[in-house]
Amino acid sequence: MSDRSLILSQTVARSLSRRSLVAAPALLLVVRPAPAQGHPTPSQMRGPYYPMAKPADSDLDLTQVAGRPRRAEGEVIEVTGRVLSAQAGPLAGAVVEIWQADHQGRYHHPRESAGMADPNFQGFGAVRTAAGGAYLFRTIRPRFYGSGGLMRTPHIHFRVAAAGRPELVTQMYFPGETMNARDALFRALPGEAARDALTARRDAADLPRFRFDIVLG
Repeated sequence: MSDRSLILSQTVARSLSRRSLVAAPALLLVVRPAPAQGHPTPSQMRGPYYPMAKPADSDLDLTQVAGRPRRAEGEVIEVTGRVLSAQAGPLAGAVVEIWQADHQGRYHHPRESAGMADPNFQGFGAVRTAAGGAYLFRTIRPRFYGSGGLMRTPHIHFRVAAAGRPELVTQMYFPGETMNARDALFRALPGEAARDALTARRDAADLPRFRFDIVLG
């Protein structure tokens, strides 16, 4: 088994074992109540590729690394939405971080063993929400990686923190992506409502734009 396959198998095993611990919410990164309007967005595990050190360039445009003349390879997309409180509405000033694989399914991370990630792709970005709780990132659509039961569908990791609210770590999935049904972590979400809450909406725009609203408890 390759290093990456081992990491993936450990990640999936940890996630699925936590899925069964509904009675111990303090330990969970996967299970929250199935979302509805005004209910908290479901959490998912951070995964093994969160940056060990934040890159010097970590702005909202992941397609361009400061000091490099070329842009990232892959399909450029925008990811936008609002951060909301289940009780109090839009949250301005919340920190939203994203990290993801590049167009070949590779991460900028020391544990990445599938080859070097695109040097022109940031791989990580962070912003603060504006008035109305709005945020925006420009990035590329990530590729799937792994195979068989260890396959990960295209997804983007999120970490959201706001004063006085519990931190949320979760993952955003893409609508109409056939590989979603093969991803063990996506399938492990507790019901259709939870899967729907973590699937972005495609906006009508010249540039592919995906809307992903986040509700904190």
